[in-house]
Amino acid sequence: MRRLGYTFAAACCELVGHRAGPLVWHVLLVEVVGLATAQAQELRWPLVLTPTLSSTFGETRSTAFHNGIDLKTWGKTGYPVHAAADGWVERARTSPWGFGRVIYVRLNDGRIVVYAHLDSFYDPVQKRIFREQRRLGQYSVQLWFEKEEYPVRRGEVIGATGQTGAGPPHLHFELRDGGNAPMNPLLHAFEVADTESPTLRRLLVVPRGAGSLADGGHDPVVVPLRWHAQSQRFRAVRDVRVFGRVGIGVESFDTADAADNPLAPLSHSLILGGQEVFSSRLQRVSLSSGHQVALDRWRIGNLVFFTLFQRPGNRLPFYSSDGNAGWLLAGGEPMPPGEHPIEVVAKDVAGNESRAQMTLLVDASFAEAMAAASPSNEPAPEFEVAAHERFAVITVRGTAPTVRVSDQEIHLHPQTDRHAGLVSYAHFGDQPGVQAADVVVHFGPERPDTTVWLTLQTIRPGEARTLLYDAGRMALHVDAGSAYEETVPQVTSVEPVASPGLRATELGFIIEPATASFDKWARISFPVPDGMDAEHLGVYVSDRDGGWVFIGNDLDGTSGPAEAPDAKGPTSNRVSARIRAFGHFALLEDRAPPTISMLAPRSQTWLDERRPLLRARVVDRGSGIGKEEDLAIELNGRPLIHIYDPEADLVEARPDQPLADGEYAWTVRASDQAGNQAEASSVFGLR
Repeated sequence: MRRLGYTFAAACCELVGHRAGPLVWHVLLVEVVGLATAQAQELRWPLVLTPTLSSTFGETRSTAFHNGIDLKTWGKTGYPVHAAADGWVERARTSPWGFGRVIYVRLNDGRIVVYAHLDSFYDPVQKRIFREQRRLGQYSVQLWFEKEEYPVRRGEVIGATGQTGAGPPHLHFELRDGGNAPMNPLLHAFEVADTESPTLRRLLVVPRGAGSLADGGHDPVVVPLRWHAQSQRFRAVRDVRVFGRVGIGVESFDTADAADNPLAPLSHSLILGGQEVFSSRLQRVSLSSGHQVALDRWRIGNLVFFTLFQRPGNRLPFYSSDGNAGWLLAGGEPMPPGEHPIEVVAKDVAGNESRAQMTLLVDASFAEAMAAASPSNEPAPEFEVAAHERFAVITVRGTAPTVRVSDQEIHLHPQTDRHAGLVSYAHFGDQPGVQAADVVVHFGPERPDTTVWLTLQTIRPGEARTLLYDAGRMALHVDAGSAYEETVPQVTSVEPVASPGLRATELGFIIEPATASFDKWARISFPVPDGMDAEHLGVYVSDRDGGWVFIGNDLDGTSGPAEAPDAKGPTSNRVSARIRAFGHFALLEDRAPPTISMLAPRSQTWLDERRPLLRARVVDRGSGIGKEEDLAIELNGRPLIHIYDPEADLVEARPDQPLADGEYAWTVRASDQAGNQAEASSVFGLR
């Protein structure tokens, strides 16, 4: 087997003919190294470019942590990728989504290195992949190899950088331990020039439980930070009044010297009274725990905070604390009433650090803290209910309002411009058949009363349940392992507004609290409305920007975990989808087929190239294209292996053998996730 100058020209991207950069086609000298030690091998930077990062380990992604580092390729593809150390190719995979083309190398010391978003593999692996694609008749394949099949040496070229899968051109690099758990590569190898300290932008104060307050309320408080040159610290623009159990979060980012891409700092710590009470260091995350990013971060709108406390169910391994999981007890020891400065420290891998300071003003009692609430600067309704895990906060504006919940008057605390009262769900219990309590607000004799409902059904850890709402028009199905903590979902019916490509039904619901998430998947389901075809219905979640995102359309909830019961009645003949968090959900209908356009080569075009690239644009504004097999390209009736780029809305294919002179008809077919189909054809000739 050749070790020097692998040639990519024959097999590189054989299916679609992507052009790699000129460096790929040079004869590449392989660095000769000695035998690997039994311990961890020294890793080399996999690119010939100056080490530059566009993302680092532990950054926030929508459903998981970023498990590696992204090596910047400055918008270009085709740079040779060198093996970081001696080992062997264990696995290779191709997919339109995620990692795109990815290769996994098992090092001789047992660790695993992942190289993703490649434009091509090196010749031996590329040819095996190509054979498997032809055997299966599809682009997406995965191959596992034996140790002796494809050994690699440190510095050997094993692929070329690309932009396959998700994202712009870059190389995603992961270092995993022998058990396949991702580790922070920058703690084990590489030096990236970094003289820049992290930037801290905002601090977050989170009250925990009905008896805890921040600035007189139960909602998290966000405080901007400003740089103070004299003290060389970031400082909060104001103090925060607190009482009870509170946690601290920080919005921060780091940069390095070669580029200004925002990166995650390596660690954050919380200091109270000169003592570190909590720290978080992004060093290792198992793949099975990646979804717990929802517990490590706190989202408010577009802001994402690193939390310096542990929420119930958090199993992530990179924390240390004083025994209180980072929670501060304001009003007790060591935080009696008075002023208490706190400090947050952010550090990067290079050792650069930044600090932020804020003063917490601890009130002497709950009543004192409630009375200190500041008036709102934002327009607010005269009456609102804010949902939390185990209680609700009812806020009323008026001179002397009263609130009754199930005929029991609740105490309202007077505040500057409103009255606020607490309703504990535990007061009502989890009574069979009792699903809601009415809340009646009496503003006074000159205005009519207002009535809303609190839902009372409870989700508990270790308990599987199906919870029906609005006479079964929406149901939650939770697995025994779904809930992190006891939570009473608050469900509000809101008729959805359709977006382009979709039709609204009457079924839409907002489920709160927004901060709740699930360990194991839960499931949401809706009944099929009379006269509607279930195949064209789907469950969608709001993208918070006026649009909807398709999340599933399983019938009767019969696939995946957290399934709906088989019993007849309100849980049968339903459309369902898996969920990992609460949000705004709707049952929508998609009757619009995908749009196929921009076929190239255009009809009646004559070509000289014997293996022409066939390309088309496929767009679906409704449920979207969900699977590779939902697309097809045929040439004179014979299917070709196609590649789909979901980010660019492109599908393309290339004949695997040169074509003879003559005319050729080719067809593109597309089907969306609601079963709507479209087709477009073109004719070209060779001479």
